[in-house]
Amino acid sequence: MRHWGKPLAAFCIAASLAVIGSWAQAAPNSAPPPPLEARRVSLTSVDSKGGKATALYGVWIKARKSLTTKGPAPTVIALHGCGGLYSMVKDGKGEFTPRHLAMARVLSDAGYNVLFPDSFTPRGRRSTCQDTVAQREVSAMNRRYDVQAALHWVTSQPDVDVKRIALLGWSHGASTLLASINLAETDVAVRKIQPRAAVAFYPDCRPYAKTTEPFKPAAPLLILMGENDDWTPPQACEAIEEKMKGSDTEIALRLYPDTYHDFDAPGLPVHVRMDVAGVGKRGEGVTSGGNPDARSQAYRSMLNFLDAKLNY
Repeated sequence: MRHWGKPLAAFCIAASLAVIGSWAQAAPNSAPPPPLEARRVSLTSVDSKGGKATALYGVWIKARKSLTTKGPAPTVIALHGCGGLYSMVKDGKGEFTPRHLAMARVLSDAGYNVLFPDSFTPRGRRSTCQDTVAQREVSAMNRRYDVQAALHWVTSQPDVDVKRIALLGWSHGASTLLASINLAETDVAVRKIQPRAAVAFYPDCRPYAKTTEPFKPAAPLLILMGENDDWTPPQACEAIEEKMKGSDTEIALRLYPDTYHDFDAPGLPVHVRMDVAGVGKRGEGVTSGGNPDARSQAYRSMLNFLDAKLNY
């Protein structure tokens, strides 16, 4: 198994976060926002096959103190997609993608601690987007144990309010989120700590869309995706929303018109990808690209949702 040396030097992450904060939030000629406090932390996951312990790590970013009340803060565990957490790994140092950087700034500024678990790099992978489903050893179902490890870590931190924890994920990470809150899974049902909210950006809802498939979310769920998403089509998520009508757990689906997969990625042009295995129509690929208007609306919906569920 290949490892990336000592990945993710903390100073590299902190510097990158300061840059994205200035670019994403500051008005022209205004002073840049203060850098975010980020450090690498160790996590221990357990693989579903054979119960093998796996040493992982994550990036821990504390809420800005000026925007939080005294005492422990609400916390978000953010799960990367199939492209991994970084835009580049070089000389044992990782740089967050613009999407993760932007989210770190938005959540920290809003008063949330954020933990980004890295499910790939410690397992010798950078991306699994090009892998077939059969090749994906780091599956969404297996990654739910990484979520368990992340929950265990954050609940041991003195600056975390254990009653105010949320999960957030993108694509493969959003699919992991769905698996991680499904009380139909025994390991999820017996978990002592459950999130109070979950936000999924363009998940693959197909495993739970059929009426015969049990899906009982452990927390209120907000799904955010584009109407034109041909990578993880929204129809399956619409089926889940319909299936859960009358449930005692809230599920809200927000669809954005003229919007594709990865719509919240800053600066990503709309383009067709032919390298993603097992999705889209044969020979046509899938569409990926940012939509600033949809991203802005989704961030507002996300922050309103988290505020309503965590800051009671």
